[in-house]
Amino acid sequence: MSWPKLQPTTLSAVFFSLRTTIACLVALAIALKMEMGGPQWAAMTVWIVAQNSRGMSLSKGRWRIAGTMLGMVGGIGLIAIAPQHPWIFFLLLAGWVGWCTGIACLLDNFRGYAMVLAGYTGAIIALASAEQPDHVFYIAMARGSYILLGVVCEMVAGMIAVPGADRAARAELQKRIAELLSQTAIALGHVLRRDDEGIKGLTRLLGSLQSFNDQLEFIRIDSRLAGEDADRAYVTLERVALVLARGVGLRSRLASASHIPERLAKGLERVAEEMDDLSNLLKKDILQVVAGLGRLDVMLQENREELDRCLPLNDDDSIQQSIAGVGVEAMLVDFRSAVESQFAGLQKRHVSVRHHIHRIADGRLAFTNAVRAAVAMILGALIWEVTAWSYGWAYLSLLAVVCARFSIMDNMILVSKSFFYGAVWAVLASIIPVFFVMPLTSNYLVFSLPFAVLMFLGGIALRYPPTVGIAASYVNFFPWVLGLDNQARINEVEWFNQSLALLLALWSGVQIFKTVMPFSVKQAWAQLRRQLVEEIRQLKQPLQGRKQAQNDWTSQTTQRMEQVIRFAGKLPQHDVNSMVRGTLAVMTVGRHLITLRDLALQKRLPENALQTGEQMVKDIIHLTEAGGHLPRSTSKAFLEEQQFLIEKYRQSHGTSTTRHDLAVGIGSLRIIHFEYMASRNFFRKEYEFLLARGRNRG
Repeated sequence: MSWPKLQPTTLSAVFFSLRTTIACLVALAIALKMEMGGPQWAAMTVWIVAQNSRGMSLSKGRWRIAGTMLGMVGGIGLIAIAPQHPWIFFLLLAGWVGWCTGIACLLDNFRGYAMVLAGYTGAIIALASAEQPDHVFYIAMARGSYILLGVVCEMVAGMIAVPGADRAARAELQKRIAELLSQTAIALGHVLRRDDEGIKGLTRLLGSLQSFNDQLEFIRIDSRLAGEDADRAYVTLERVALVLARGVGLRSRLASASHIPERLAKGLERVAEEMDDLSNLLKKDILQVVAGLGRLDVMLQENREELDRCLPLNDDDSIQQSIAGVGVEAMLVDFRSAVESQFAGLQKRHVSVRHHIHRIADGRLAFTNAVRAAVAMILGALIWEVTAWSYGWAYLSLLAVVCARFSIMDNMILVSKSFFYGAVWAVLASIIPVFFVMPLTSNYLVFSLPFAVLMFLGGIALRYPPTVGIAASYVNFFPWVLGLDNQARINEVEWFNQSLALLLALWSGVQIFKTVMPFSVKQAWAQLRRQLVEEIRQLKQPLQGRKQAQNDWTSQTTQRMEQVIRFAGKLPQHDVNSMVRGTLAVMTVGRHLITLRDLALQKRLPENALQTGEQMVKDIIHLTEAGGHLPRSTSKAFLEEQQFLIEKYRQSHGTSTTRHDLAVGIGSLRIIHFEYMASRNFFRKEYEFLLARGRNRG
């Protein structure tokens, strides 16, 4: 047998489990001392709130309190409206849980969790008060009290056990941003070399930005001094997203070129080598970042000097170099902006602008989960009504808990199964204290020893990725199965009924998610494609304001890429590659159509160029709506417009700015046409039919 080595990750897992177990024991002791009616809920709350970082714990604790308060109001309201009409009450209860679940799916981070909590807290209070409606207020206050107790205990444990968390959080933030910029430089170097590793690196980084952006909220909470750092990081992430989008566009620009002149190839290799050197500088201290900014300034100056040499010339090689050069220039400008934002963070400069990569709400998913939760509650109420089970209220309460929590998970079926197995382990582990410890003594210190060991083991498993789902269910439900109380001791019959209620509720949740509007990875994949197609259709409407539109467009596609990466390991690689290609195509086509519109509106580009780009986008939209094949007229019009713009480029005798704008326009049209041709199968209406059945092979 090979024992795990005490590496930093293992030590942090042990430390997390130890401090959370101690906080759990303290919360339980206080609840028992104060003779609260449900002391186990204080212990459960500690484990529910506990997170990797202090900022996450504080955020979840705050939103848990907010959700509990809203749930208290909801539970009291449900009893007040229909105290003597069971099925009116059940329908209202189903509507309440469904509504809270649906709203939760529209919110991000722990704000969504607060709505989930409001849904099942209201259900627990209302069901616990069903037979004694006159006591609903006291039951609601009791639940609020032990939730508050658990949150406070976990927060205090986090503050005591993690000294200097604010400094560590800021240092970790700067380290992660530096690593992100370094990896960006490496990916851009591969793009400049026209290496396939470039697009893979850009894809991976785009898929990680949304999660990084979400984490900044917790870093802000971790320390009152980290607010400015988080604001600067938001700006940096947005600029990095734009740089990565530029890299994708540059890759298409180079791939669409009729040929790469030798002088251009050498220039691209030189910039790629500079990017490799830059990646090492950006991971070091502030002086090295200053040196990196200096390198970028030199690279920009050299690129502009080369553009000044090429733009006045009319030979084909110079034109090709100009078209590629304006793309490299735009990428370097944006990358310098991102590095400058990091430098401002290191210097603690004030940030005047605050941009976020916003998460897009999925209304369809919210509706689906709301329906699932409501149907689950109605079916659970029917089971209670038919069986007249004395623990039916507990079963229905737990059903509300599991269905609401499943709804905000990515892969509901997998998570629900893990939760069921975790509950089984909680029931099995409860045999030790229930049958061998509690019957022998009522001394809390004696009871706490086996209880602490069993909770500590669950905490270790909670930090081991393969067992996270099972361990989360185990630590949440283990205190509940024990049936702790000040005035009574659980017996065999009560233990059996409580365990059966828990397992039946989780099993019912799994079955409901399998049968009611069932979730599957293939369906989620098809839905993601439909969302991407819908974003392409948005291009029918003019997008006003280049900076805002490009930022919003890139941010929107960044979230889609995160979803692609999340499901990537669960589908054939061919489908994954196609979805990645389609996602990048949506981002690139949208950005460059916006560029054409801006240049045309400013009279810096002929109107015909914009019309050609719009026609290609209309043809893409036609493929998504009617299917079929690409009209030959599209490629013909593109080639004619390319020839027209190149002739206009050669005939222009104005400033280099005119030729610069024409080079931008020619390059944007080439990029749109390249993406149009490379991703045409992805956009075809027939592809959705094939994807939904997992039979697409080309």
